[in-house]
Amino acid sequence: MVITSEKNEFIKNIKKLSDKKYRYEKRLFFVEGKNSVFEALKSGFEVVHLLVAEDFNVDFQIEKEKIVFVDERVFKKISDTVAPQMIMAVIKMPKWEVNDIVKEGGFYVILDEVQDPGNVGTIIRSADAFNVDGIFAINNTVDIYNPKVLRSTMGSIFHLPVVNDVEPSKLFDVLKKNGIRILSTSLKAEKYIYDFDISKNVALIFGNESRGVNSDLDEFVDDSFKIPMDGMAESLNVSVAASICLYESERQRLIK
Repeated sequence: MVITSEKNEFIKNIKKLSDKKYRYEKRLFFVEGKNSVFEALKSGFEVVHLLVAEDFNVDFQIEKEKIVFVDERVFKKISDTVAPQMIMAVIKMPKWEVNDIVKEGGFYVILDEVQDPGNVGTIIRSADAFNVDGIFAINNTVDIYNPKVLRSTMGSIFHLPVVNDVEPSKLFDVLKKNGIRILSTSLKAEKYIYDFDISKNVALIFGNESRGVNSDLDEFVDDSFKIPMDGMAESLNVSVAASICLYESERQRLIK
């Protein structure tokens, strides 16, 4: 059976998952594209539905009752992309707990009011590449299950814990109890990133695209650093800065 109407109740509910409030009410989100769906199916995430165009060759290991065939025209209506690949997975949100993620010796990223979905997605992807143990989004950082964020992660959202809307004081309390040093980026810092051992036992905070890290967090921060730059640019895009810092952490681990 193929769904051929965008007025179908099931289709209308899938489309509503683009809205953050509805996503959290149902504790569901969706990813599109063969690569992201494949990563979702490989992970421990629970795939609730697999939507595909009627002529799509389903070569994934998934229960047949979870597969929903959709008319191509209808699929384009619910897709968040201009040229959809005609495959979409609806997935149950995991229930990550800060206490279960933070461990002594770990390496973590904190996103403080990072607003651009592309930046957040890119940071998640870099964190996956450079072996980060967990990411925590605080202070109105864009929702990690925003379709644009998920698309930018290229499937990395399924490889490490990423926790949304974490209460800052609780997060920092857990980090401190586990001996994790908290460092933030700052253009006013006197020290450079390579002045610190960031190979482990550290959480790096990356702040808002225009304002940087909120001063309200100063009481929790152990120290701050900047990235050396000899060119004319005054600052770096936050996802670029984060990727440089995460690479430096990986470099330090490799030379030890």
